[in-house]
Amino acid sequence: MLNNMIKNIIKKMFVLFAFIGVNSQALAEGQTYFWKVSDLARAPSETIELRNDSNHIIKTLSTQQMLYLYSAMSAITESSEVIAEFTITTGKSPNAFASTTASGQDFIAINFAMLDLLGTNIDMAAALIGHELAHLKLGHGAERREALERNGNSSFSVSNTRYSRDNEREADYLGTVWTVEAGFDPQGAVALQEAIYKSSRSGSSASVTHPSGIERITVLKSLVRRLSK
Repeated sequence: MLNNMIKNIIKKMFVLFAFIGVNSQALAEGQTYFWKVSDLARAPSETIELRNDSNHIIKTLSTQQMLYLYSAMSAITESSEVIAEFTITTGKSPNAFASTTASGQDFIAINFAMLDLLGTNIDMAAALIGHELAHLKLGHGAERREALERNGNSSFSVSNTRYSRDNEREADYLGTVWTVEAGFDPQGAVALQEAIYKSSRSGSSASVTHPSGIERITVLKSLVRRLSK
């Protein structure tokens, strides 16, 4: 049900995606599928085979990883007081995003490549989830739509880029604070950005809507030092 609902909404309406990853086109490449983490975490086996409409296996996941993700999501949800559906989606370049459906349902999604990058590092997962929930909490979707409208829906105008980068900095900050409140190691936020930066240097194109990887790593290291005192 959720899979079809989200796919139809993505096809029929403009949805703002707040990407933490490095390739904002990944969602549009090929057929997109969604699976609920809460369902995957309850799988009775050690591995989970995700299949497409032709019943071909497109990804094999570790149930342990899904349990870690579900645990991190539950803890960050309590800290942030943001309720959102948590999903896994397809994608070959590391990405995660947050958005709201036409019916008002908030959701976040992590794609296959980002799952591979996270592994079973629960502190990195908590940082990623906190970042995406912060986009929802801070209303960045509405801000971005307004900025696009003011600039003729040009996604890459100087003004729109500034809004996007400022939004990412705000989400980095608030998401990291929530990880500490939830009992996770804030160093996970630094490790996450270092992993994304390493991935981007390995061939993925950097996003013009995000601060540079070096900037984010440097700022987060400073924030982690302050939060650790």
